Amino acid sequence: MNKREFYEAQAKTIIKGLREDKNLSYKELARRLASVGVVIDVQVLINRINAGKFSFTFALQLLAAMDVDSIEVPRLPAPRPAKKVK
Repeated sequence: MNKREFYEAQAKTIIKGLREDKNLSYKELARRLASVGVVIDVQVLINRINAGKFSFTFALQLLAAMDVDSIEVPRLPAPRPAKKVK
């Protein structure tokens, strides 16, 4: 997994986890997004979240629609030191 794929997977995991924690259906999330100015079809919303490929702007809109005040930013795991070959 490259760095971009790592962050895409993390974005998807965070958004999906928060939606589930708040017990929001995708339909309700789409309705809430409309209240912050984002009109999106429910199936398109599902596809975007499941792909994990969305802009930071869209992520902020999702977080606002879910009434999230803060998140922990994931970090790439530290690289492992190379093994010495004798």
